[in-house]
Amino acid sequence: RRVVLRLYRDILRRGKLWKNNQAPEESSYILEEARKLFRKNKDINVREKTLEKIKEGEARVELAKHYGNPYPRMYYAQPGVIYKSGNRAKTRINPEYMHSYYDEDEFGLRDEKSGDKN
Repeated sequence: RRVVLRLYRDILRRGKLWKNNQAPEESSYILEEARKLFRKNKDINVREKTLEKIKEGEARVELAKHYGNPYPRMYYAQPGVIYKSGNRAKTRINPEYMHSYYDEDEFGLRDEKSGDKN
């Protein structure tokens, strides 16, 4: 619980101070996104799932700091590409910092039957 609250405060602090208030749209996005996702996940009681969400939040913070862009970075692989390992690329790769989006199916990525699309 302490780790979650520390992460939440850190994200809110970063949102308020984002780029020295030179990008108010991005700042408000960070604050709204943090509130939305933390409220959505507040009832998670399974330790592994909680740790997964903490890792997701930390990854998004690091990506935002590194790229100077708070918006999630979606990652796609070219369908049918064969990597050096011999594995075929999926049509969509789920990076760990996007799990909350896939959970709520905001991007329409979930298949009707299996709960998984592509």
